[in-house]
Formats: sequence, C-alpha cells, structure tokens
Amino acid sequence: MVSDYSSFQWDEAFIKLHTRLSKEYAFTHWKGIAWETLEKTYGPEIAKAQTADDFEAYYLALRAYIHAIPDGHVHIGNIAEIDEKYVGGGFGFAIAELDDGRVIASWVDDSSPAWAEGLRVGDEILTWNALPISDVIESASTIFVTNSATSENLRNKKVQQLTRAPIGTRIELTYQSPDSGQPAFAVIVAGNDDGLSLRKGYPKAVVSDRIREMIRGVDSSAPVPEAIIEMKLLEGNIAYVRVWGELDADLHDTGAFVSTLALFGQTIQKIIDAGCEGLILDLRNNIGGEDAMAAAILGSFYSEKVFYEYQNAYDYATGARTIQPVDPKSGALSLWVEPAKHIYTGRVIALINQECVSSGEGIAQGIRNLPNGETLGFFGTNGSFGLCGPQATMPGGLAVHWPSGQSLDENKQIQLDSRNFTGGVAPTIRVPRTFENALRVARGEDVELEEAIMRLGQR
Repeated sequence: MVSDYSSFQWDEAFIKLHTRLSKEYAFTHWKGIAWETLEKTYGPEIAKAQTADDFEAYYLALRAYIHAIPDGHVHIGNIAEIDEKYVGGGFGFAIAELDDGRVIASWVDDSSPAWAEGLRVGDEILTWNALPISDVIESASTIFVTNSATSENLRNKKVQQLTRAPIGTRIELTYQSPDSGQPAFAVIVAGNDDGLSLRKGYPKAVVSDRIREMIRGVDSSAPVPEAIIEMKLLEGNIAYVRVWGELDADLHDTGAFVSTLALFGQTIQKIIDAGCEGLILDLRNNIGGEDAMAAAILGSFYSEKVFYEYQNAYDYATGARTIQPVDPKSGALSLWVEPAKHIYTGRVIALINQECVSSGEGIAQGIRNLPNGETLGFFGTNGSFGLCGPQATMPGGLAVHWPSGQSLDENKQIQLDSRNFTGGVAPTIRVPRTFENALRVARGEDVELEEAIMRLGQR
C-alpha cells in the first residue's frame, strides 16, 4: 500500500507517516520500538522546521526519526545537495577498526593535506580532536546512509562516516607510526574528494554494489553485471557463482525476459558437469528479492524437502498480522525448499557481508545449515528479513519504505530479523580484521574470496 503525503504540511505529513508506521511496522515488540518517545522527540523538531519554513531542518529531523528504527528494510530517500553539505568533505584518508581495538589509517591520499602532515598508511589513530578515537567513532552520525539492524553494521558505518564532514572542517589528530615510539600531531582540513575515502573502506573497496546503485539511481562508473547470476571457473577445480539478487531482471534493456531461476539451474548443471569439487556462492551485497526464488535456489543444494518460512503479513482489513498463503493457487501456508532437478553435493562456501539483505540472507541461512556448507566473511548479514511493500511519499518527494510482515520459522517464531542489534546470519568462518587485511582491503584486494579459495583448496 502506497500513501501520498507530499501535499501536506511537513508536520501534518509526519503525523500521518508516524501513525502508519506505528500501526504497520512488523517488529515493534520484537525490537522494542518506543513510538510515543519517537513522536515526542522528532514531532516538535519537524513542527519547528515547518514554522521556520526550513526544509533542510525538516529533512534532517525526518532522517533522524527514520534512523531511530534499527532495520535495514526501513529506508528513506536521499537529497544529495543537502547530504553533500554535511558529508561531502573528506580528510584525504580512510580508517579501519581492527579486531584488537586499534584504529589505523588504511589509506592515505599522497596528494592530500593528511599526507603533507605526515600521516601514512598503517599509522594508528590515537585521538581525534583530543578525544579517544574509539569514543569519537561511537558518536559519529550515520543518518545519511542506510539504516543498520546490527551493532557490527552500525559500528562499521560509523567508522567510515567519521572521515566525512562539511568541506572546510578542521580536525586535530594524534597518531603513531608502527616503527615510532612517539605520537605525532596533525591538523587536517576537509576538502572535496568526491567521496573517495568511502570507496577505500569495506565493502566498497572490494565488492561492487552496481545493482543496488541502479535501483536507487546512483551515478556509478562500475560496469553493469552481465546477469543477476554470474559464474566462472577458478583454479583448483572450484566454481564461483555471484548471486546479485532474487529477482528477474533485464539488466541491459534487451527486451528479452531473463529467468534468474533458469539461469541458476543452468549454472549448477555446468558446475556439476565440470566436476567442480568446491563452490563459492557470493552473496555479498545481495539486494534480496523474492522469498520463493530464494527457496528455489536453495533447492539446488538440498536432496530432501526442508522448511523455509511462514509469511506473517499485515492485514489492512483487520489491522492484525496473519499467516498468508505463499501460493494463492494451492493455498499452501508454508514455503519449503524443494529439491531441484540438478543438485550440487560438493563443498559450498557462501560469502556474506552486512549488505546481504532480505531473501539473500535466507539463502545464506540455507547454505549454513547444510552439512557441506559454510558462511564466510568479515561480518554477518544485514539482519533484516521482514516482508516489504508499504511506502509513503513525504513532502520533498522523499519516499519512505518499511516492512509490515514477518518471516517465521517452523515454530512460528521470527527468524533472522535483528533484536537488540543482534541478528542475521553470522559467518561460520569469520575473516579476522587484522592490520594486514585492513590494508589489503583498502588496496582493493578481495581478502574474503581468497580465504574461501584457500579453504576449499584444503581437501
């Protein structure tokens, strides 16, 4: 259901949006969303912006309100001109937080003021404007990027957003090089870097997000994938399959219908025919899509029928959630993974990250549950597995999306959606965030893929 509030006053539109969200949002009790508190916090800010006719203040307050809901399926559009005003500047370096708690400069532009001040790749950042770096990261704002459902996703976004600021912002750093016992001091001013520091962090430095960029209308020089399913054979008798999403898409506007399921089935057939002993299923930055397609894809790995989900959807007629038929023709209330015609039985490693969301997480969970399956990555998946659909258009043309339905497991309990900032599919093989790996990522090296290849090579 889509509502258009764009012609209302900002404060009136906010009340209408808040009323819908508080009624329809699927995880109010699961996540402990305090709707009254949110209304009391952000309603007056938007009313104040309306009185002052300050569109920017309205936009910022609305973004802060939406970001108070820890769910990757809760989304609001961006206004680039305003965003750039607040996060359009960079300091000429990127940082990475390591597993041991250190924060290092993982990349430094050798033409930047940071370089001129002596900062080098590998230097440990100690303080930021005289405050401990870890504390400053925790206070960093993430309202200009997507919502985070898990603590590790939120923390990683804070790390990357810390090095974004208004152009002209001045910071003072203390840092220490690995081969020096004495901290050094630097003063750096943010300049226009076209978002370069963001492209040096994980996952942007390594993993393309071209499909999501296309959907959101983001300009990008990255090549468009050949298809939603891509495959190549690697050395060591290993197959690599990229699954961009669980949907049918004609990515190159050829006018021809492209069946993702048929393409995936053909890919598995080729892998079986080639006798590959290992398969890497790349689900990183998977945009999600149709649950039925995710279950069907998993059928290429299961020789027996297994449960996938119940869909507990919001009923607009009653205002309650009820388990809906997954197949209107048969009336079946549950979705199952049905064995496919061709089944791959070799070792499978699914590459995952925090941008693997929704039905992509369902595939990750299915692979993890296989006796011959593993999940591998620096981070777990997004932790957002609800049923989407509702949308409201707000003044300024801002589209707000949220989930109104829940995915339930065989015991009719909510599955995968985060609670207390914990959720999603965790890696069974967690790649360590070491000093060396952080530098490799910033250089664009695919550490996770190399780790998966190494693991599959260990017969």
